[in-house]
Amino acid sequence: MSTRDAASIAIVRVGFLLSALHLGALWALAFVQPLLDLLGDNAQFFVARGSTRLDIFLLAFGYGLMPPFVAAGLVWATVRVRPAVGRALHVALVGLLVTAIALPPVGRALSGSAVAVPAALTVGGGFAVVYLQTAGARFFVTLLSPAPVISIASFLLFSPASQLVMSAEASGSSAVSSGSSTPIVHVILDELPVTTLSDGDGTLDAKLFPNLARFARGATWYRNATSVADSTTEAVPAQLTGKRPRRGELPTTHDHPSSLFTLFAESHDLIVEEPITDVCPGRLCEEDEPPTGERLRALAHDLGIVVRHLLLPADLRRELPAIDQNWDGFGVKDQEEEEASPEDGFWREGKRRGRVGILLRRSPAVLGWSDVTAAVDRARARPPLVFMHSTLPHASWRFLPDGRRYSLHRERYPSGSRAWTARQWVVDRSFQRHVLQTQFTDALAGRLFDRLRASDLYDNAVIVVTADHGASFRAGQLRRRPTEDNLADIANVPFIVKWPRQRTGRIDDRAVRTVDVLPTIAKAAGIRVPWDIDGMPADERGDSGATPVDVLNSRLGTPTTLPLSAVIEQREARDAYEARLLRHGVYGIGPRPDLIGTWIESVPALSTRAHATVDEPGAFRAVNDRTRVLPTFVSGSLTGLRADAVLVVAVNGRVEQSTRAEPVAGGLEYEALVPPRSLQPGSNVVTVFQVLRGDRLVRIGGTG
Repeated sequence: MSTRDAASIAIVRVGFLLSALHLGALWALAFVQPLLDLLGDNAQFFVARGSTRLDIFLLAFGYGLMPPFVAAGLVWATVRVRPAVGRALHVALVGLLVTAIALPPVGRALSGSAVAVPAALTVGGGFAVVYLQTAGARFFVTLLSPAPVISIASFLLFSPASQLVMSAEASGSSAVSSGSSTPIVHVILDELPVTTLSDGDGTLDAKLFPNLARFARGATWYRNATSVADSTTEAVPAQLTGKRPRRGELPTTHDHPSSLFTLFAESHDLIVEEPITDVCPGRLCEEDEPPTGERLRALAHDLGIVVRHLLLPADLRRELPAIDQNWDGFGVKDQEEEEASPEDGFWREGKRRGRVGILLRRSPAVLGWSDVTAAVDRARARPPLVFMHSTLPHASWRFLPDGRRYSLHRERYPSGSRAWTARQWVVDRSFQRHVLQTQFTDALAGRLFDRLRASDLYDNAVIVVTADHGASFRAGQLRRRPTEDNLADIANVPFIVKWPRQRTGRIDDRAVRTVDVLPTIAKAAGIRVPWDIDGMPADERGDSGATPVDVLNSRLGTPTTLPLSAVIEQREARDAYEARLLRHGVYGIGPRPDLIGTWIESVPALSTRAHATVDEPGAFRAVNDRTRVLPTFVSGSLTGLRADAVLVVAVNGRVEQSTRAEPVAGGLEYEALVPPRSLQPGSNVVTVFQVLRGDRLVRIGGTG
């Protein structure tokens, strides 16, 4: 009998158990260990999406054990019917799993090239041959068989995520009897640098943000206020507890047993929208969880994308949805296009579409505002405590000021740990969309303020409007992680307090920190915070320019620090830049705002050298202005042009936006955001022109 025949017989005798052990070991090394290591170190992923303990257990055991058991069962059943086919199937699965193990390191060795795939297949195929022909290779895989159990145990017992599995709600989260009758409103906006709201003269821009400006006219704006952390999961608990973030803490009740919620639970009715963190104890803030099946389908969808990011080389990851921009709904596009007027669009409750939410966690960002605003009107015996953490205006940017949305085709913006492109004009284009989304956020906040006024709560209430952290829109700089060059963008956030019965607005330049939110609210409510805190009431801070401003880098676990005077200098420079950028209006951001409004008297002949495509041209031929999604985001590919070439986009014969040719991997692209008023119901013609010397326009593409 030959060696090959003996090996074949050995595999026939493997049986279900050994097949499961071998496939399970390789599955664990290829998929389970990388994924569970990533999730274990980012336990906030589960907190933000509202995953239960059961969800985490099902993920660990289901993902860790079910696939190899199913595959082993298939091999066993096939061997029973066709032994040769069963042997081939088993060996093929071994080869594919080894390919998956080899693909990430091979991809890194080949600088992310797609050539890594055939190279890894060669490795996997070679190992499969060795596995088939030598008992030593099979024995080696047998030695690896504890890998699934080790990976699962490490995740559930020893990773940061173990706190979510092993820990019960903190016993120290008992409510305090405050005795206060002051209505409390605490609004946290997400990823909003204060410079977005200011107009370059050191005041809030009433033209762009009328509701927040009106609020500030009767409140105190602590203009130099700064955040203590660059990430929501650290920054929000800091506001709710008055304590600086500490390494290893999760944004949960267990790690933050004493908070705004427990301080006022006995004296106030809690109205809480806490979509990312989980600081409010479950007995005080009941959550309407989606069904288990829906949560698990959403989890499976998102983790499928995460695994592809872990596995594939960089060349093949480019077309994957981003996984570092939010906590949920990776690659899920907004499909709510049912008819609704813009006015109704703010408040109509959308139906869930088979996932936990289009945006973050359980519901769309707008629905949280709707729920909180509606709850203010309900009759109650005690004063309300309204806590509203909005996931707006955080990227990704997709809202227009009236609440309608636009479809995205080629969106690219860096995650918090990555830098912007070196082209400032590309960053400015994203800033434009950020401003539009902030205008919508302003409208939502205005609805809440109006409801508070109509309910006779506004005058006696303490109202705090702030943000968890800012964001940087500087070319070459990190968007979210603090450095000495962008610290003002990340640290300097809105911090506006309307004290009870305050009617006259003022600007206060004290060195306020976001850990001061809770003690400020407590002082306004006439009580003392009964636990040790790092903050103090905002009106008791000093105003020294030498005060250190330190912002925790949540990735590194270390702070970036500058004196307040340096942060102010950075902020004022950015203020001046944004004022110049917006001097022609939000839609005037671009290389040739002077051409906007130009009517194209006669359409020039199509260029034979340059060419532009338009993504989804059919959307412009059937515009319904009563839908929630409008095709105002115009984008496409370019050929025959140089990088940075100036373009304009015309809609129905009128120039509506100017932009440039952006170099990307594989060629050139363009993006332009046109105003909704440029689109008429029914058919629209979009035309792309290159701008030549003397302002001569050359048609290079369009929908017509």
